[in-house]
Amino acid sequence: MDPITAALGLARFGAPLIARWLGGKKAGETAQRIVDSASALTGHSELADIKQALTADPALFARFQGDMMRLDAELEEKQLADRADARARDMGLRKLGRANYRADILALGAFITLAGLVSAMLFIPLPSGGTRDLLMLLAGALVAIVKDVYAFEFGSSRGSKEKQTLLSALGR
Repeated sequence: MDPITAALGLARFGAPLIARWLGGKKAGETAQRIVDSASALTGHSELADIKQALTADPALFARFQGDMMRLDAELEEKQLADRADARARDMGLRKLGRANYRADILALGAFITLAGLVSAMLFIPLPSGGTRDLLMLLAGALVAIVKDVYAFEFGSSRGSKEKQTLLSALGR
């Protein structure tokens, strides 16, 4: 079984925290880390055996959830560091009297496309079947892009700070 399928199979045991990381370029690497963590904790390599061990032992289940919280925080820190690098690049451009027009055009394009798609979906009857599903998928992707633009421009969420506080309390 491939690591992403196995990691998704472990979602109810603590991986929902990091399920959001299973769609990016490092999805396979992240999934493998989830499976390796579960395997190391339980001493089993088969997904069914891992699930059975986590279900049977509440302490093991709690340790796995703690591992997933730590992995989620680590991935979040990497993403925030990447965002900080991009912000530093933008500040460097501003100091040189230049602007990052490419990013501005991409962000504006996402906003306009999302607004247009939502408007169209409100006033034009949606087709049924695969076309409707594709439009909904596109709308979701555009919402994620707009969310990322806001997160980049205005900082990370309060939830990230609360998660970091919780991890510190757990002795990370």
